[in-house]
Amino acid sequence: MPPLWEHAAKGHAEFPRLRSLSTAFMGAAMLNAILSVAMLSAFLLLYGAGKRWRRDGASQQMWLMVAAALVIFANVAIWVVPDKKGHSLVTGAADTP
Repeated sequence: MPPLWEHAAKGHAEFPRLRSLSTAFMGAAMLNAILSVAMLSAFLLLYGAGKRWRRDGASQQMWLMVAAALVIFANVAIWVVPDKKGHSLVTGAADTP
């Protein structure tokens, strides 16, 4: 019997049903929900950083919260902003069966 990692290396080719299940769970509605939660968390991080700044002044935790929010905004922009052809990762994920 081959080792377990050799079965895992074959991936979806050996298990075609897993491919359909993974695309069903990562459909357009799920992707939109994930991006919405990411944006909400980024705005909450900025709100928390503002409250922390008003209470304690500029601190390391406040700057880390701002940096985390900027990283989340950048990740959402990578997924949503279209390229020169008008395609984005969100529309590409929605088009795949």
